[in-house]
Amino acid sequence: MPRQRCRRRVGFFPDLGYVQPFGGSPYGEVVLGLDEVEAVRLKDLLSFPQEEAARIMGISQPTFHRILKEARRKIADAVVNRKTIRIEGGPYAYDPHPFRPCRWTRGWGASCEELALAAEREIRSREAKEGDGMKVAVTSTGDTLESLVDERFGRAKKIILCDLDTDSFQVVENGLNLSLSQGAGIQTAKNLIELGAKAVISGHFGPNAVRVLQAASIELFQALGISVRDAIERLKDGRLQRLYGPDRGPHW
Repeated sequence: MPRQRCRRRVGFFPDLGYVQPFGGSPYGEVVLGLDEVEAVRLKDLLSFPQEEAARIMGISQPTFHRILKEARRKIADAVVNRKTIRIEGGPYAYDPHPFRPCRWTRGWGASCEELALAAEREIRSREAKEGDGMKVAVTSTGDTLESLVDERFGRAKKIILCDLDTDSFQVVENGLNLSLSQGAGIQTAKNLIELGAKAVISGHFGPNAVRVLQAASIELFQALGISVRDAIERLKDGRLQRLYGPDRGPHW
């Protein structure tokens, strides 16, 4: 009788299927399980320490190390030998909080886990309110809708909070975070949660901010080189690029 493997938690993977390097390959394929993709995502993309990544997946560190090592070997085989990468299921369970903040980061006045709990309390509070409008936060270089979207999330000069139901907006100062040597993304994210934002538009997002925002079920959208007004209009029309993870490294 085959030995049963433990169920591992994995996060959100949009449109996984075939990855065909060099336009597809006649040289065969390698198969990655979702648990292997998750290990690579946590360690190599989001730069989690091994201890924290293993905890998120609900497995031991030696097991995590073995999964990661095998996933890297398969990816190297595919890249070097021009093979197709196929991603399929495995012994996993879907985790509705794939970017829950970590416990290992310290030094910003509160641990990431405390911020996650605060975010979840804020979600419940918002859901309990009737008539709560759709609020979208946009990082901005100025005080008006004609200002350009600030490409920095944590260190944006201003935050423009737009209510899509009433077409009104308010300007929120973000200057205090400009001088922070680290933790600006987390603090800005925490402020937006408290303001009731349900979506955020910015140029780039780092992993720490993403973990806090997505723990609060806030959607992320990317806008580059356009005004705040144009970004809002594109969001309404469904023409903004949605992000499901960070596109910059830590402390960007």
